[in-house]
Amino acid sequence: MAAAKTKPKPFDCLLVDDTSRLARYLPDVLSMNDILLYHGVFVYAVAQRLDCREKASRPLLTLHGMMDEQFLVSVAEKVHRGQEGRALNGMNPGGKIFGYRNTPVEDPTRMGKYGRAAVSGVRLEPDEVEAPIVVRIFTMYADGNSLATISKTLNADGVMAPQPPRNRQIRAWCPSSIREMLRNERYRGVFVWNRTKKERNPETGRKTSRPRPESDWRRVEIPEWRIISDELWERVDAQIKRMRERWTATSLGGQARRGRGPRHLFSGFLICGECGSRMTIVSGDGRRSYVKYGCPTHRSRGVCSNGVMIRKDRLEEQLLKGLTGRILQPAMVDYALEKFYEQLQQRLRQIQEQAESAADGVVALQAKRQELKAKVGNVTEAIAAFGHSPSLLSQLAVLEGEIAKLDNRLAEMNQPRDFALSIEDLRQFLYGRAAEISAMLHGDVEGARQALSKHVEQLVLTPKGTPQGPIFEVAGNVEIFNGGEDAEGVCISNGGQRRDRTADAGLSGPRSTALKPIAKPPESVASRRGIVFRAEN
Repeated sequence: MAAAKTKPKPFDCLLVDDTSRLARYLPDVLSMNDILLYHGVFVYAVAQRLDCREKASRPLLTLHGMMDEQFLVSVAEKVHRGQEGRALNGMNPGGKIFGYRNTPVEDPTRMGKYGRAAVSGVRLEPDEVEAPIVVRIFTMYADGNSLATISKTLNADGVMAPQPPRNRQIRAWCPSSIREMLRNERYRGVFVWNRTKKERNPETGRKTSRPRPESDWRRVEIPEWRIISDELWERVDAQIKRMRERWTATSLGGQARRGRGPRHLFSGFLICGECGSRMTIVSGDGRRSYVKYGCPTHRSRGVCSNGVMIRKDRLEEQLLKGLTGRILQPAMVDYALEKFYEQLQQRLRQIQEQAESAADGVVALQAKRQELKAKVGNVTEAIAAFGHSPSLLSQLAVLEGEIAKLDNRLAEMNQPRDFALSIEDLRQFLYGRAAEISAMLHGDVEGARQALSKHVEQLVLTPKGTPQGPIFEVAGNVEIFNGGEDAEGVCISNGGQRRDRTADAGLSGPRSTALKPIAKPPESVASRRGIVFRAEN
């Protein structure tokens, strides 16, 4: 799709075997076809002999798209029915579960690939190494240990954790995985089938897992899967109920806020410099204690050494003050304007040279225009002599259209270009733009986050120890005027606090100043500034 939008186009036709190769979701098929046609590329389905340039192609494309989509739905239903049969027969319908190993069940009456017997299913068998770890987790939670304590204990003992998802870099135990294990009835020999279903989000196109009604669930007793005794399972279930009653949604603070929770200004932008995790609110509820940012991997897993935290209000105050107040100091603005003006003048000289070299092109266009005018005169005389003729009128309209295009091109090439631009004009533009950004960042949280996302990609917070106390050194890409690929990074240091202390933050002077000029309009001016935020006890 991206190649079809380039100029010149690398191809004019997208050749597919049939419409199902384009997509099996009707809205996607029609949307892709419209986009390709708009950019001058047509789709041709060989099996159906469907040329999307034809007028009757859209109803046919819609019909084939509906059939392709229905085929996908029917296949999904057949696969689900087959998986249900395996699940009810005590087989594993798919996936790897911690505590078990997958053992294929071979059918000697059928031949599979590579000369081996065909696999008729997969059975789960308790793993001798992982099963004791499962018992240990259940026992620790039944004895009153929290999910975070269990995670840190297992990580400290070097117990191998389950394989992490692709978006995680660290393989370690975490509270969320332990929470799911404690609610997995497989460990007590009960398989609950058909709890969830996959549905496509029509807005994003992504498939999400959604719960099914409990009436659709199918429970199967499989004693061979049992790892946890009924007595231990009941103790864990009672502990889960006690924790649910004690820590309700309205009493939780920190990273377990009510509902969706308030969106903080820098949430999603802060990265831990030690482990690469996104820093979150790890302490405080804003009523009885201060809300603080910290590394969730250190707090929940204990595998990151970054135990420094900082109050949210101090972090936001200092970062906003640094971004809006110190980056556009007069000396830095003058330096940026000077470099920008130099490159602007260089670009204007190049444009002037191109205009001078295009003088011969203007002469050629004028000659072409005179030739077309002569043809128009000949056609007009023919019409006057022989009367109105459809062919002569059509030819006259074509000639007049070509003359109009030449007139437009000549008007553009002969238009006077006044690029006079003063340093003062640029300075006023930059200060005005800075005032707009500052106002947006100090407005409501949602509007400020949208403004911040246009200028800040991410801020990496690395803890550093100093004689005055712990600090955060912050580095990241900050494009104050929404710069492009040439934008330089910003280096900021931000005060933090230890886990067991309440720190006070002070702002000291700049550490460094540097600018990289950009040969682009003023919106692309990027700045680089060093700022130190120090935490004092």
